[in-house]
Amino acid sequence: MKYFIAIFFVILIMPSVIAQERIKESNYFEMAKKYTVKVKTRVEYPFRKDNRGSFRGAGFLINKKNGWIITNAHVSSRNPAKLEVAFKDQKFVDAQLIYVDMLLDLAVISISPNKIPKNSKVADLDCDKKPLVGSPVGAFGHPFSLSFSGTRGIVSGEKYRWGRIWVQTDAPINSGNSGGPLISLETGKVIGISSATLSKSRTEGLNFAVPMTQVCKVINLLRSGINPSPSYIPIGFAYDEDNNTELVAAVIYKRQSVAWPLKIGDRLVSLVSNPELIFKNQAMLIHELRGIRGEVDVVVERNKTKKILTVISKPRRSLMERIGVHFSGIVMAFEEYRDDEEANPRGLPLIQDVGRASIGNSAGVGAYEYVISFNGVKINNPNQICRFLKRIEKSDKKVKLITKESGWTYRSHSKYHAYEIEVSDVKLVGPNAPKECD
Repeated sequence: MKYFIAIFFVILIMPSVIAQERIKESNYFEMAKKYTVKVKTRVEYPFRKDNRGSFRGAGFLINKKNGWIITNAHVSSRNPAKLEVAFKDQKFVDAQLIYVDMLLDLAVISISPNKIPKNSKVADLDCDKKPLVGSPVGAFGHPFSLSFSGTRGIVSGEKYRWGRIWVQTDAPINSGNSGGPLISLETGKVIGISSATLSKSRTEGLNFAVPMTQVCKVINLLRSGINPSPSYIPIGFAYDEDNNTELVAAVIYKRQSVAWPLKIGDRLVSLVSNPELIFKNQAMLIHELRGIRGEVDVVVERNKTKKILTVISKPRRSLMERIGVHFSGIVMAFEEYRDDEEANPRGLPLIQDVGRASIGNSAGVGAYEYVISFNGVKINNPNQICRFLKRIEKSDKKVKLITKESGWTYRSHSKYHAYEIEVSDVKLVGPNAPKECD
C-alpha cells in the first residue's frame, strides 16, 4: 500500500516539478536577451584562418564599465575592417577589437559604454566549475538569422580536439550561434562560448563551445593589464589519439625565444606549484602558463624517475601587434611558428591570403607560400617590403616573386614558383598597423 501511495505522489508532483524547471529555463533565456548581442564584421585584408567578406554572429556583454563583449575569433576576425554590435531592439554601433587569442576561438571587443542600453545586463560567468556531463544547457544566439533564439541540449563531454579543449554539447549550434553564450539551465551561468559543429552533413549533436573556465583567465589577465597570450613552448609533444593521457617530448626546438632543459622522451607531468593537476595534453600546459613571465618549476619524468626542472615562461607577442603588407590582392606577413627551424629556417614572409579576381590571383599566386625574394632581394621586415613595393608601384613596373611551398618534386618536399606581378594598392595592414610605411 505504501508503495502505491509513493507512486501516486510522484505522479502527482512530477508535472509540477517539470513545469517549474521549464519556467526557470525560460527565465534564463529571457535574461540572455539582455546580455547577448549581434556581431557584424567586414574583412578586407584577412590573415590566415580568416576570409574576405562580411560575416555575422553573436557575442555577449561581460563588462559595462569597459564596454567589453566576448565572441569567437572567427566571428570578429583577426583583422576586421569594420566591426559592429547591436543589442536587442537596438541599432548597430561601432566596435573595436581589443584582443584575439592564438589558441582559443576567442576575441574580446569593445563598444563605447554610453552605447550600452540601460536595461542590458552583464552575463554571469561560471569561471570555476567544469560543467558536468549530462547537465542541461542552452545555446543562445541568432541561428540562420533567427535573432535572439535559444536551443536546448546537454553537456555531452569535455574533448581535446584541434589542439584545444572544448565543452561538447548536443544543443544545436548553427550559423549565427557562433560567439553566443552556452548557458547552464541549472544555474543560469554562462559555461562556454558556442563555437563549432563537427559536421552537419555527416552527423547531428556534435557541437563545441570554448570553456568559460579557460576564457575567464584570459579576461582577468586583460583586466590586470597583463598579456594573456599563450607562452612560447619550445617542445613538440607526441600525441596519441587513443591514449590522450600524457605529455611526452618528441622534439626539442632550439631557435625559440626560450629554451627548456627537457630531453626527447621526457614526460612533462605537472607544475610544482600545482602537483594535483597532471598534464594530459598541451592545451592544459598552455592554460597553466598564461600570464606567467619568468622561471617556473615543473615535474618531469625521465627514465621512470621524477625530477624537478626549471623552465622559462614568456608570452608570445599579441596578435594585435601583427603587421602585414598588402599589394595586388595579396596579404603577407611574418609569422612565428614553433617549428620554423624546420619549415621556415630563413624567416621568410608567408602569403596569408590571395583575393579572388585580384591581380595576384590572376598571376597564379597561392596562399600559404613563403616569399623567398622580391626582384632577387630578400627582405625580412614589413616596413621595408612596403617601401620597396611602393617604389615599384610608382614606377609602373612589375615585381618578380620567388616563392616556396610544401609539395613533392624530384627528391624534394618543396616546390618553387616564379611570378611577375603588377603592383598596386600597397599598404600595411593589421589591427593596429600604421597608415603609411615607416
